Parts: sequence; structure tokens; C-alpha cells
Amino acid sequence: MKLNGVSVEATGSLLDTVLAAGIALPHLCKDDNLPVIGACRTCLVEADGRIVAACSTPAAGVQECATDSERAVRIRRGVLELTAAMQSGPAGAAGGPRSAESLEAYASHAPRPGQYGLRSGTHADLSNPFFSFHEDACILCARCVTACQELQHIGAIGIAGRGHTARVTPGAGVSFRESICTSCGSCVAACPTSALRPKG
Repeated sequence: MKLNGVSVEATGSLLDTVLAAGIALPHLCKDDNLPVIGACRTCLVEADGRIVAACSTPAAGVQECATDSERAVRIRRGVLELTAAMQSGPAGAAGGPRSAESLEAYASHAPRPGQYGLRSGTHADLSNPFFSFHEDACILCARCVTACQELQHIGAIGIAGRGHTARVTPGAGVSFRESICTSCGSCVAACPTSALRPKG
């Protein structure tokens, strides 16, 4: 396939092929230890004239892929602006989420601050003795949910609600300490921001 005009071997997903070619591409919901989620949409590329999520699109069959087209970069920047607006706390709007991968994504696309109203989620769950959850830093990428459900097969965490009311939760009306959470730490390790953070 042609990647940004250069012939490369198509291997795995488009994201796999892009990263193997040494091209930086944001991918905030992609975790090598988890199944493909495709939730954050920060890895959008132009493939054979269509905008697709690189993480969930097989490279086989794609003839031309552009990560640097004006259209792909503009749409990714818009997605990152929406992502930044989801973070209303000190780890969000003021300086971006506290993780190398997300800081790099913001730096490479220079999203314009204040394009969208900040999400108002302020819930914090400090009940677990090993980690805490801070909604104001969450981008709803579902990596924590996938780690809990697909990696550990526990199902102690999920996403409830839709749109502006969507939030990560250990269950209706219960805290992490009251839930079936075993404190394995997989959700904390999977979180690309500081929404789930270890204590101490």
C-alpha cells in the first residue's frame, strides 16, 4: 500500500502499519494489552478517500492511506478539541491530561483551546484504598472498562448514561469499595489520563 505517498508493507491494522513506518499518530484508546476499542477517534486517517479509525481498520485491501492530508489532520484536531473539553479539572483544560501519549497528541495537533464548552463532571470516588477515580480527567475512552471486562473478566466497571451524562461507574449508586472490584489495578494501568490514579 501507499502510506503518505510511500510504498510500505501492509501489516495488521492501519495503525500497526503507520506506527511500523515510524509515523506518529495519536491513539488514546489503543492499548497493546487490550482488544481494539475504537472509541476515542484520535487515530483517524484518510484511506482510499474515506476517513476511518486506523486502529480498527485492517490494512489489507487499502491501497492508499494518508495520515497527513489536510482533511485527516483537521478532523483529528477537532476530535482532540472535543477530548480536551471533556476534561474540566486541573488535569484537563489547564494543561492537558497527565500522560505522555495524550500530551504528545495535543502537542502534535495544536488543538485550539475553548472550542467547546467544558464537561461539567466533577464526581470523584476516593473509596478504594488503592486507587481513586476523578471524572474531571476522564475522556470516556473505555480502556478501563475493557481492561476490567476483557482482560480480568470481572466486570466491575462500566460506562453509564449517554452524551453529556455518560460517566465511568462501578455500578448504580455504589462506590468502587462497595462494588465487586478486586483492586487488581488493571483499570489504573490502562487509563491514558489521570482519571484513575494510584494512591500513595
